[in-house]
Amino acid sequence: MLQTYGQIKSEVQFGGSNFLGITLNTGLDIPLSKNGYHFIVPIVGVGILLPGWDVPTCIIHAGLNYNYKKWGLGAEVSGFTENPFWDSQEHTNSSFVDMIIYPNANYTILFKRRWYLKVSAGAYFAFSKQYDNETDRHRMQFEGDVIPGAGLSLGYAF
Repeated sequence: MLQTYGQIKSEVQFGGSNFLGITLNTGLDIPLSKNGYHFIVPIVGVGILLPGWDVPTCIIHAGLNYNYKKWGLGAEVSGFTENPFWDSQEHTNSSFVDMIIYPNANYTILFKRRWYLKVSAGAYFAFSKQYDNETDRHRMQFEGDVIPGAGLSLGYAF
């Protein structure tokens, strides 16, 4: 019987599916092999879009990566919503997207004891919520442009 232990980590991420935002994330390295080279890593977090880019916007972040040693492949998604702590009466028509999906490849650089830096490169797929008169529902509409993106995370593994 294979007995494995996961490792919790906490990180600050700039970019990635956050676009021009910052999130505080928590992840769990779940080993898939005895040798400790293969991991699946679910990540969740919350953050904010940087001021000046758009109205103060909250970010809900989630991701799933497959890591082999220091290399990884995965996908992240960030949902953008109004900040409940900001008076948004003067900003009723935000032009920012509602969701970004970011498939990516990443590399982790280990330094110091348990500290790491993760660099990722991928593509942004942006979606906006649109009202559909025919079905009387909202749906997510692809914005049509795929642009290259990058992310940087600084973290600590417990």
